[in-house]
Amino acid sequence: MRSVVCMVLRLVLACLCTLALAACDAPGKLQVMRANSLVARGSHSEAILLYLRALEHPASAPYAEHGLGTAFHVMGEDAAALDRFAGVARALDALPEGRHRELRFRNHYNAGVVLFGEGDFDGAAAAFRDALRVSGGRLEAMRNLELSLMSREAEGDRGGGGGRGAAGATTEAMELTFGHLRAAEVERWRGREWPEEDRTPGDDR
Repeated sequence: MRSVVCMVLRLVLACLCTLALAACDAPGKLQVMRANSLVARGSHSEAILLYLRALEHPASAPYAEHGLGTAFHVMGEDAAALDRFAGVARALDALPEGRHRELRFRNHYNAGVVLFGEGDFDGAAAAFRDALRVSGGRLEAMRNLELSLMSREAEGDRGGGGGRGAAGATTEAMELTFGHLRAAEVERWRGREWPEEDRTPGDDR
């Protein structure tokens, strides 16, 4: 299952190249794009160094932070990944609400994916709700919120002994979640752009 999650997050990371093109200063943008490519190829240590350099450029820093979170997750360091996603959320909260909407959505969404994979269904549900507050009506977030709530209920029915290692319902929910997510992200990657959203000054698009 981790391989499926990692594949999905690599695709998300690759798609963020498009966001970086519009939103970042040139040196930081290039570092983020190179780091994204390195993560996709499995060169995590090199990618992390580039992301850390990109953090020095204010316009690219939120994207670099998000890239670090994704890289850490791919490496199996989920606690570090969640710390980075939390850092992105804090940085974006200090900016006008209309800016970087897609990054805001993806940051909450990917945090939800990580939390779901850890068996923290309450945390995952909260993250998917936050994603939907940024961009309501997104099918993948709505579906994953529903599955998080279903998994929490199933875990409660088992007496709270679950988590990722618990049987049946949780595993099935994860397969449904990430199977749908993988297909959606592949289609986005083919088109090299995100779903349409409102254009506001300073937005990702």
